Amino acid sequence: MKTLLNPWFIAGCLVWLIVKTTRVLDIPVPWLNSYLTDFFAVPVITSIGLWLQRVFIIKSNYYVLSPLQVVFMVIYISALFEGLLPLLSKTYTADWVDVFLYCIGGLFFYRVMNKPVLEVRKSGKSESPKENII
Repeated sequence: MKTLLNPWFIAGCLVWLIVKTTRVLDIPVPWLNSYLTDFFAVPVITSIGLWLQRVFIIKSNYYVLSPLQVVFMVIYISALFEGLLPLLSKTYTADWVDVFLYCIGGLFFYRVMNKPVLEVRKSGKSESPKENII
């Protein structure tokens, strides 16, 4: 569960919540709506995938995604939101700036968020992955 308590994951979810609220209240916040949500899309979606793998498949808090898996997520999200959805609905528009932001978000996820969850012992020391595999 600690994967979903990452401060960056929570920040991305809060940004999404603020954007949804401003849309409902019809208060446009273009920069937040257009750029920050696209930056956080890959880190938030990929964190959920990482959590699912840690809890249900790999069953280890020390599991991290490979660079290839993160690249796949960036390509998948780009193709879905900038390729397929604009073809299926007039609500969505394709934008190459969004693809760039998905790439930056993927790099941010890989370098900053994609870390093993280290358990803290009662003595205050962190356990290494070899000492306690779930």
